[in-house]
Amino acid sequence: MRRLFWILIGAGIAVAVVFKGRELYRRITPRGIAEQVEQQGHRAASGFGDFVATFRVAMADREAELRRELNIPTTTND
Repeated sequence: MRRLFWILIGAGIAVAVVFKGRELYRRITPRGIAEQVEQQGHRAASGFGDFVATFRVAMADREAELRRELNIPTTTND
C-alpha cells in the first residue's frame, strides 16, 4: 500500500512537470513570444489611452477653473 502511494505521488508530479514543461516550451517558441509581445502592446496602448483621457478631463477642468477666476467667457467650438 505504501509503494502504491509513492507511485501515485510520483505519477502526479510527472504529469505536473510535463504540463509545466509544455507551457514553458510554448512560451519560448517564436509564436509564444509574439503572443506575449502582442499582449504587452495591448496593455501599453490601453494604459496610454487611459492616460490621455484623464489628461484631457483634467485639462478641461483646469481651463474652466481659470476662465471662472479670470472672468473669461467660455467659447464653444461649433
